[in-house]
Amino acid sequence: MNRIDIKEEFKDMFPWHYDALSSQKQDCPTLGNLDFDFKTLVEYIFELCKKQNPKTSGKGFSHYFENNDVKENIINSRDSKFKKLFDTWLKSNWTIDNSCFYEFHDTELNDFYKPLLEAYKNKLGEIQNAQLRVFVKPPMTALGLHADTFGTYRRKHNVKEDEVFRAMTFIEDWEWGHYTLMGNEVLHQYKAGDTYQIKPNVFHCSGNMGFNPQITMNITGTKKC
Repeated sequence: MNRIDIKEEFKDMFPWHYDALSSQKQDCPTLGNLDFDFKTLVEYIFELCKKQNPKTSGKGFSHYFENNDVKENIINSRDSKFKKLFDTWLKSNWTIDNSCFYEFHDTELNDFYKPLLEAYKNKLGEIQNAQLRVFVKPPMTALGLHADTFGTYRRKHNVKEDEVFRAMTFIEDWEWGHYTLMGNEVLHQYKAGDTYQIKPNVFHCSGNMGFNPQITMNITGTKKC
């Protein structure tokens, strides 16, 4: 059984407070509630799920595997922060079975794509080079502890980590068994549309120990100060 000292392992790469008993509320800023027809969106997303195998989709954690073997060429092409995280994930028993879930990007959302971007603009202001991601976690799957490096987005748009803005929106009301941790804050009893900023270097995770899928959405982009 491995034990990992998170602070010692990551403090030099991910500057953060690493104080599990701190009651500060700065890890997860609330951004209000996004106004949208989420019920209809959920119905469409469930239809998309019928057409995707999350273990072989090439998205999320499955992107790093082929026939259950790690794609070493992809891992080796990433920066030291990601390599450190990935090595820790494997040591912490992240597997294809427990860490893969449905994921849909941008125009895969079809007629919902542009209205969602407009809804975010109305709520949060202009977000440049925005990308949307919807995640559906079936029961007994999880996105384990990690800190976002925004690597894919940074490489695509040639921007620095501190220039990237990311927010997460819950697409359905909270229900028992759905767990989300952002730094020292547990998010629960949220309503569909409730939105929070995902800050760089803040460790977070989510998991579904309930009976129904857990659905969230991220928007990533750059914002003018």
